[in-house]
Amino acid sequence: MKIVLYLVTVIALLTALSSCTKKRGCNISGACNFDAAAEKNDGSCEYEKTWFQDLDGDGMGNPEVSITDCNQPLDYVDNADGTSGAPAVNFTALDCDGVSHDLFQELDDNVIVVMAWVMPCTTCISDPLEAINFVDEFATSHPGRVVFYLVDDYANTTCPNLAGWADFYGLGNAKKFSDTSIKMSDYGVDGMPKIVVLGGANHQVYFNKNSSAEGVKEAIEKALSDNP
Repeated sequence: MKIVLYLVTVIALLTALSSCTKKRGCNISGACNFDAAAEKNDGSCEYEKTWFQDLDGDGMGNPEVSITDCNQPLDYVDNADGTSGAPAVNFTALDCDGVSHDLFQELDDNVIVVMAWVMPCTTCISDPLEAINFVDEFATSHPGRVVFYLVDDYANTTCPNLAGWADFYGLGNAKKFSDTSIKMSDYGVDGMPKIVVLGGANHQVYFNKNSSAEGVKEAIEKALSDNP
């Protein structure tokens, strides 16, 4: 019996070591950064984006002129002008404190909503942290007008775990959600982190990017300007 247990232990250790030595990378063939040699997917896959023409350089693309590509073409950006782009998608969901939120009602009440979907991990920290810092900058000049929602990517992380992760990395004052009704897919290709800025009674999307907070502050400023 001891010999059998020993052999089982050895086999388990060898299997674990073999798994740890597998090359990691993007092993999904349709991805832009597909690596045929990768044996284990590490979540780094990147996919084609829709790029919108931005001839005036204001960072807000023309939703009528677009290109789908892995790489950003010259004079194109990855977010459509909120004044004419696709609108936000409504949801009613409980946050992790048990408070109910109706997205459209909050937008109708002239609140600017910044949402970040995350998979609680170290690589999902920097962009949401930068975004929530931008939100905090408006707390004095526009009290109560700009809010930040931190959303678990596929609602498969419990609220206590999401809250613990958020507290540890400086996102503790965000409203936190783990609810399947709040979907990344409503705003294009899934990707963590994904950040959107929403505002106005016509429920405009002012910002929509994966893995970037560049332009969030400007999008908030435009949303506030359009909805005084």
